[in-house]
Amino acid sequence: MMYRILIVDDEALEREGMRWIMTNMIEEPLEIIEAENGRDALQKASIYKPHIIFMDIRMPGMDGLLALRSIKAELPHVKFVLVTAYDYFDYAQEALRLGAKDYIVKPAKRQEIAALIERLIADIKQEQEAATIVQEREQQLIELIPLVKAELALGLIAETIDEQELLSIADSLQLPLDRICSIVIAFPESKLPGKLLSQHIGQLQQKLGHSSIRSFSSTLVNEHIVLFLSGDAQCQSEELLREADQWSIQLIASYKHSIPMQRVFIGIGTMHEGIHGARRSYYEAVFASTTATEQQVISHFQNMDHHSPQPLLRNKSEQYAYVQQAISLIQQEREQHTFSIIDAAIGYMERNYKQELSLEEVAEQVHLNPYYFSKVFKQQTGETFIDYITRIRIEHAKRWMNNKDISLKEICYLVGYNDPNYFSRVFKKVTGITPSEYRATNTST
Repeated sequence: MMYRILIVDDEALEREGMRWIMTNMIEEPLEIIEAENGRDALQKASIYKPHIIFMDIRMPGMDGLLALRSIKAELPHVKFVLVTAYDYFDYAQEALRLGAKDYIVKPAKRQEIAALIERLIADIKQEQEAATIVQEREQQLIELIPLVKAELALGLIAETIDEQELLSIADSLQLPLDRICSIVIAFPESKLPGKLLSQHIGQLQQKLGHSSIRSFSSTLVNEHIVLFLSGDAQCQSEELLREADQWSIQLIASYKHSIPMQRVFIGIGTMHEGIHGARRSYYEAVFASTTATEQQVISHFQNMDHHSPQPLLRNKSEQYAYVQQAISLIQQEREQHTFSIIDAAIGYMERNYKQELSLEEVAEQVHLNPYYFSKVFKQQTGETFIDYITRIRIEHAKRWMNNKDISLKEICYLVGYNDPNYFSRVFKKVTGITPSEYRATNTST
């Protein structure tokens, strides 16, 4: 990375001396800019956006303190170093109060200036690394939100999560569940991947953003996707159902435009309250979707008593059985998908246990967010990621110990540990005895 340094001094000889020190005593790549007064510094700072500024305090026209205030307002993260003479020490103290990182007193030693620059560059690197970590975490959260929303939707319809956790998830996503209705988008005999179908909903969620009504959807399950629209306690039924109509019309138009050969039917449930109401609205929407036809692809549950083209709706037990079958298939598909993911993760761990493996690396291999992967892994295996990979390594270590020609130190490296002492502590924690004791008592002479 190129670090930009602005030298501000009205004396050309001083600027030249600083440039020589920076050019000849600093190994980091530098772009050095010069300014001969405060006004020139303002202009150069605005153009070049320097990382570090060496500012002489006393210059004709705009002095260093005034320039510092103005530049700080535009570039709050720039590192300021004030250059002063003993006569102007009070100015330096004022500069420090304004946010300058340090000051040097003329004439300063070369080594002192070089050390100061190296320290400031180290600070910049540390801040950039911290900012990168924050950005990565924010990106992970952004990527996690659709997964958590899908988990919430599936939890509402299939009772896979207890009520308290559902409320906690909804609260963390700022999704009110006071008033809620569901839209079931059915894809009879769909051969398209669920991810493609869900993308259309994601695009519409950006397009149909609403100040008081929120939306979240499931993945494709049993040839349908459920979309929930939710609002707070002030939300009216008419408002929510109008929004559902708008969503449905837009969804039909979107699918017909992008996937013209795909048949789509939509069922809309009525508005209910809370978690149990969400589930009831889903049942209604499922029923309604079965009454939709090629001529009328959107069907409202509240209108079903007035026209019922499908005999299914005349038999309540069959209606209930249909929904129960849908829920059962949802659970089976989720479990099967989860087992496949965890099997793939375990396979990767088995093949690569000799290397340094992180949870993040394995999660990336199975295309899951690390937080979500950690949770699912613990649910399916009963062990944390660390405990599982540790057990794999210890089991392989035991096998290697049968070969007396291989030292315990070599075995340590063979199973993915770089520190024999740490390996010994982990082995004892898992087995209750040290590697030496295990080899002495469990291998043949």
